Amino acid sequence: MSKRKIGRYTRRTLGRLLAGLSLAACLTSPAFAQDAGTIRILISQSPWLNSFVSLVDQYQKDTGTKFQLDVTPFGGMVDKMRNSVRAQQGSYDIININAQGLAEMYAGGFLRPLKEIDSSFSLPEGVLDFGGSAHWNASKSSFDPKGELLGVPTNGNVLVLYYRSDLYRQAGLKVPQTWDDLLANAKKLHNPPKTYGFVSRGTRESILFDFSPVLFSHGGSFFADPETGDFSVTLNSPQGLQALETFIKLNKEVGAGNAGALEQAELIQLLSTGKAAQGTAVIAAVADLQDPNKSIVTDTIETALLPAGPGGKHASVAGHWMAGIPKNVPEANQKAALKFLKWFLQKDTQVAYTQAGGIPIRKDLSDTALAGDPAYRFIKAFSENADVAKMNTPLKEGVRMKEVISLYLNRALIGEISAKDALNGAATEMNQILTAAGYKLTPPKML
Repeated sequence: MSKRKIGRYTRRTLGRLLAGLSLAACLTSPAFAQDAGTIRILISQSPWLNSFVSLVDQYQKDTGTKFQLDVTPFGGMVDKMRNSVRAQQGSYDIININAQGLAEMYAGGFLRPLKEIDSSFSLPEGVLDFGGSAHWNASKSSFDPKGELLGVPTNGNVLVLYYRSDLYRQAGLKVPQTWDDLLANAKKLHNPPKTYGFVSRGTRESILFDFSPVLFSHGGSFFADPETGDFSVTLNSPQGLQALETFIKLNKEVGAGNAGALEQAELIQLLSTGKAAQGTAVIAAVADLQDPNKSIVTDTIETALLPAGPGGKHASVAGHWMAGIPKNVPEANQKAALKFLKWFLQKDTQVAYTQAGGIPIRKDLSDTALAGDPAYRFIKAFSENADVAKMNTPLKEGVRMKEVISLYLNRALIGEISAKDALNGAATEMNQILTAAGYKLTPPKML
């Protein structure tokens, strides 16, 4: 099926499905809340919505199961989740949770462990768990592949490297294996204002996400050992300093000149208009970059594994979505919800999901019909980056940690403070917040 046909199909499907449902009005109906034949889903109004709806429509046709989707802007998702999971009876049988809010939902004990619904269930081989984030260890308050299975991935989103294959070919360049290689390539391609060598996001809203892979690949970390419950702050380490200096150097020497203010929409525009030779962005951006109505580099924009640090370690960062099944809904609803999620994870289903414009949650699609289609050439890079993706703030105070770290990183990027002072300042505040919250920590060592 062509991408044009898929686009028409998903728009038609979305209109038909949502038009027949009166959305939030039905969600407040007591009769509807008790109907196990209808699966009620909270989902973000995001680029992957149409592809998800296309699968819902297919499942509805195949099984007769009805669905009620509460499509909500990203900013309103958390409040709706918090209200629903704390109610005597929840409004949703499936809640889609962004990576940043997973720890809060898991740690709060709001979700039903999936093996309690079906003791034989586990994530099938080939399904990504994005840094162990499908499982939670309550005793350690951390994600742990050996902990309870609480989530099912519904949309994969990781950071990848985008580069212009035509410019690389003209300059005789190879895909960079290290950050030093990337900088060297960028210097050869940097010709402002016509072409910028490298772009990444640097605003206080986004800088933490884009900086995290650089930190991880340099052997740095935010916390000592989250998997064992040790959240002692380690951001201000020599490895962390080297990573931040590398990140600043890339953005200052070969960037667009406004790194501290560059957000996702502007970054994608720089890539899609040919103004940027390469950059880091989420894999979800590939849809716009390969759309001839939005991009002039559709055939030459390529994706790759993010570069490695000095020790040869590659890393990416997880920005995915997980589906959870709340405890406070009837068991019949829970069983129906898990049955749908099991179907959603199947390989054939994920191929259809990708063809409809979604980002898959499996890493084993290279032997499917997608492999020979140039429109899905991003699958290899997605799988490679997803396989090394990590959670950057894997604790229930993650949102607060993001605010603190991002402020200091942004100040360092725009030159307001030094990289060393930024890391020391962030580490000090992080330690104060977590200590006040009751964590047993080893104080961070100042650089």
